[in-house]
Amino acid sequence: MFPEDSSSLTHFDGESLNPTQVVNLGSHQFLFTVDVNPSEMPCLCLRHDVDALVWQPRPDQPSNMWEHIATFNALGYVQASKRDKKFATCAPNFSYATLCECLRRAFIYRQPAPVDTVLFNRKQGSQVGQVAKQQVASLSSDKPILGFRATSERLFILTSSNLFVLKVNNN
Repeated sequence: MFPEDSSSLTHFDGESLNPTQVVNLGSHQFLFTVDVNPSEMPCLCLRHDVDALVWQPRPDQPSNMWEHIATFNALGYVQASKRDKKFATCAPNFSYATLCECLRRAFIYRQPAPVDTVLFNRKQGSQVGQVAKQQVASLSSDKPILGFRATSERLFILTSSNLFVLKVNNN
């Protein structure tokens, strides 16, 4: 087995610095971290089958150390197909997740939202209550993307000559 084929999550005792808990992540690929609340540890996003699940560490609760706080449907599957992916993150309010390539493009995947009209799935014949939209932002630059950050309202993309600010939500 190669090191990049396996990963584990380890909890260390703060005083002795010895590991107290080790969990093999197995096929749950690490996707990204996100700072949701400055007073808490960053959240961890892991691939679970085709989805991406966001987990909040709770070190003060040893018996229930991880809280599932968000899911991005099919993001695990989608990100696996992005060969030029350089960055991945989500908004702190979990309204969207986003993937960024090495050059030019950012992909925005919104959470499902209710539809305003009657919409039917042609194959199943059932009414659809929610739709998850996706968008592609193409930057007017051929410079490599150096940095990437998402807030609940905006997406910041840094190149060597520009800072692009994309308004994503109207909160």
